[in-house]
Amino acid sequence: MPIFNAFSLCHFDHIQRMNLDGDQRRIVSRVGRSILLDFHFSEGTMFWADTHAGHISRAGLDGTRRQLLSSVKGITGLAVDWIENTVLWSNAERGTIQRMDTDGRNKKIVLRDLSQPRSVVVDPNERYIFWLSDGLTPSLQRSDMNGGKRATVLKAADRLKVLAIDHRDRRLFWVQQGQGVHTAIGSCNYDGNIINVFNQPFRANLLHIGGLCLEGDTVCSCAGCNVHTGECVKVCSSHSDTGLCQCRDGFSLSKQGNYCEDINECALWNHGCSLGCENVPGSYFCTCPKGYLLLSDLKTCQEPKPCMENGTVCDHACVHTAEGDVCVCPEGSVLNSDGRSCTGCLSADRGGCSQMCVTLYPGRWVCECQPGYQLQPDGKHCAAAGPPVYLLFANTVDIRKINADGKKSKTLLQEPRGGIIALDYDPVQKQVYFADKSLKRIERASLDGGFREMLFSTGLDSPEGLAVDWVHRKLYWTDRGLSSISRSGLNGMDREIFIDEDIQKPRGIALHPQAQKVYWTDMGSRPAVERSGLNRDVREVVVSTGLVSPSGLAVDHGSQRLYWCDLSRGVIESANLNGSDRHMLSENQVGRPFDVAVFENVLWVSDWEGHLLYRIDMRTGRNPEHLRDISIKPAALVVVHPFVKPGANVCLHENGGCAQVCESRLGLAHCSCHSKHVLSADGKDCLPINSSFTAVFLHTEPEDGESSDRLRNKTLNDESTPLAMLYTERMVSDQNDCYSLRCDVNAQCMQKEGRAMCQCVTGFAGDGELCCMDIDVCVVQYVPVIGCIDQSLCKFGFVYMSAYSIDNICVCVCTDVDECKAGLADCSVSEAECVNTAGGYFCQCKTGFTGDGQHCMGSPLDVTSPWQHNDAVQSCPSTHDSYCLYDGVCFYFPEMESYACNCVLGYMGERCQFSDLEWWELQQAEEEKRRNMAIAMCIVLLITLLSIAACITYCCG
Repeated sequence: MPIFNAFSLCHFDHIQRMNLDGDQRRIVSRVGRSILLDFHFSEGTMFWADTHAGHISRAGLDGTRRQLLSSVKGITGLAVDWIENTVLWSNAERGTIQRMDTDGRNKKIVLRDLSQPRSVVVDPNERYIFWLSDGLTPSLQRSDMNGGKRATVLKAADRLKVLAIDHRDRRLFWVQQGQGVHTAIGSCNYDGNIINVFNQPFRANLLHIGGLCLEGDTVCSCAGCNVHTGECVKVCSSHSDTGLCQCRDGFSLSKQGNYCEDINECALWNHGCSLGCENVPGSYFCTCPKGYLLLSDLKTCQEPKPCMENGTVCDHACVHTAEGDVCVCPEGSVLNSDGRSCTGCLSADRGGCSQMCVTLYPGRWVCECQPGYQLQPDGKHCAAAGPPVYLLFANTVDIRKINADGKKSKTLLQEPRGGIIALDYDPVQKQVYFADKSLKRIERASLDGGFREMLFSTGLDSPEGLAVDWVHRKLYWTDRGLSSISRSGLNGMDREIFIDEDIQKPRGIALHPQAQKVYWTDMGSRPAVERSGLNRDVREVVVSTGLVSPSGLAVDHGSQRLYWCDLSRGVIESANLNGSDRHMLSENQVGRPFDVAVFENVLWVSDWEGHLLYRIDMRTGRNPEHLRDISIKPAALVVVHPFVKPGANVCLHENGGCAQVCESRLGLAHCSCHSKHVLSADGKDCLPINSSFTAVFLHTEPEDGESSDRLRNKTLNDESTPLAMLYTERMVSDQNDCYSLRCDVNAQCMQKEGRAMCQCVTGFAGDGELCCMDIDVCVVQYVPVIGCIDQSLCKFGFVYMSAYSIDNICVCVCTDVDECKAGLADCSVSEAECVNTAGGYFCQCKTGFTGDGQHCMGSPLDVTSPWQHNDAVQSCPSTHDSYCLYDGVCFYFPEMESYACNCVLGYMGERCQFSDLEWWELQQAEEEKRRNMAIAMCIVLLITLLSIAACITYCCG
């Protein structure tokens, strides 16, 4: 078999062949801007995918016989199986890995329902497919060549960028990117064990890592251009066939001819701006001074003048110009082609962005997504990472689970005698709660339908609405027959009436735990949408006009808006959480809407009359689509996904399934391990580090005939291996010992006495691997497992909370008793206040008093008027904790119903908002303003007097 002495590489829009001496020759031109490349050596063929255009092509290794094999958008990985003669590629948009023959025939989906697959590689000898999952939890996945035996090789906290494979040693290599510019290269075997990670100092100005390659025992990386943003500012944008470097618009070629420089259009005076101009890389934009408007041409500044007529035609505002009346838009927005509506971050459409819109300069903006969401190829819509979205809906005689697109459904549980019309679910314990109107009872069941439990079967008349508080662990329900709203614990305990006054026929109910609010609809004689605090305070009417039978209710936590439907009017409406900015989304398009559910950009509706489910656009109400599902009478419905109910602590239930440490992030449990342990491939269990890691060895020839395979699989505990043969982590990279430590999120790694250790930050205490505030785990009590339930182990001032086991040693966790809140503190004098500490408390005199906390003397600080007396000043309530800025002390004057601040040294102002220097500058500015006004008035007066004198002289003469 001949030796292959060259390799191919992508360079801008062509493929080059380079030998080991560095001599290059272009073999294929115009292949695209972002290329994935692989080859079939025995066939003498190379394959490439243009991820931007969505093309998969092939050609001979000499560049001949070029052929287009497939066209599909969303390609994120490409690999060749040279044994089965197939080509495989990953598709992040469809969540699939597909394959076809090397001639483009027999296309087939190998894997489906994947989470953002990318960078696929194969081992045809071992019959494995590997790929990176770029979902909420970055991971490396594996399956056999037929898509079976799927397994997670490893999970990572950092994002995994690209993947490469070493077929000889059967190892996988990847590039991982942490916070900021930190990057590293890692490797493991096919089972996710024998993990090695070392820092790789990539250049900080690279936009992204484009590839990873292996040559012998060397790992190399290459960089590319960001095709989504096109920000190739400091490199050439394209190369012509003649090899000359060309720049895109807004840039010019440097004198050296090897990079592109920004053109300052504002300095050339051909920009066309009527007043101001500001340069940005690759472009420019026009600006107007304060008091002027930028017209729709984005160049002309116009002094605002009211329109002569037809002023109400414009969506935003209308101004009169020399050419007539024209519509104008908010700053940063542009006028649409209709000449009336606007688009941009400050316009009603928010620039077309589904979540966040960021203005770059007038007429230019970009869309961004919230954490956990990914921007789609259209650059506007955000899609949630993680598991697929699905719906649960009450169908009178059963509860059904259905895909978000309505293509697949199954029955979760059945109740042939019942009338199930209300349901909700708990994302922590993975349970669905439902109310049966006919049987007059409330139950709960597991989300797979396997477990079912009765909660209430008495004291109910017509339960029609139900909601779970997933943060405070409460269950709320409406009872139309009893004209009340009740609540209890999620286990049915602590049942109580929440509201039973001034309420007639409550039906829909929804919760916003972060805002401490509960919303409900009332279908009585005074139909309304109302809300109340979770502690029953501040009850308000949100909407009361234009309603007949308000039924279903939903809160969208992404946009912080409220959605409801009216059963009689057949309308769906939306408003801010306080009822402002009310909009009608749909009218008589979805029959008689009974309930609504919302997530991402979609609103789902149950039609009580047509027995159908619909999905519509949540912002416009357009494009109603019927979900194909056979239903009897759909009622309540909810969307199930970790992001639907933010703030849920999934670690509360069975530690999130984690063996040791669980951290709840974005509705998912992220497991980690204590020191000297490593996370296993299932992402849950922890393995001792001495049994799952091996050492990194010097690449030298084996001594005494010892095989390389034997050396490669030896561990640090193998005493037969000379220590001189080992690479330490410090030798192979710039990594320090902190990398291997599992410090708590409230700790930092410190280098002390030649070794690394975890140390809790200020305000937290612990051993560094576990840091807590006011928790007596700092003095960790190691006792036999049977002693973990003995509350007497906690020292004075603490009570038993929980326990966990590390290496068969039980660690008792004791939480601090808050003596102040519990009323156990003895701070008897009224001038003193109680301050809780870890394991105790102490009394201290209130602000303005002096003493030891048991005896306080003095009076409040002198910030009041002469009429002050002992009861004239009070401490500000908790709602005004941030009233005084820069650590100022807030006081309340009951008689005047006003607030005042006692500022610390160096600050002043009504709310301590000015530093001494700022105040002096403001005073100087005001003084200068007054002086200028006085001078102007004197000049005007002088001119007036001179004019009068001139007139008198002229008349007398």
